[in-house]
Amino acid sequence: FNVLPGYGHTVGKALALHMDVDVLAFTGSTAIAKQLMIYAGQSNMKRVWLEAGGKSPNIVFADAPDLQAAAESAASAIAFNQGEVCTAGS
Repeated sequence: FNVLPGYGHTVGKALALHMDVDVLAFTGSTAIAKQLMIYAGQSNMKRVWLEAGGKSPNIVFADAPDLQAAAESAASAIAFNQGEVCTAGS
């Protein structure tokens, strides 16, 4: 297991294209995630795990029974577990 911080177009590309790398995990933008999947397919068809995309919005409808409670819950959701939740509403 190695963690290599860096830009997708340099570190990510090198890892995804390298024939000795069997698995790639990535957290970041959808644009880079798509490119890493292409590179992985061009090399050794390595397994790729991605957490890509934007934030996870909270949707509160006007007819919610308690708008104040919904607003308070939404405001605190992003900080739950120090923000280390993949599905943290924001």
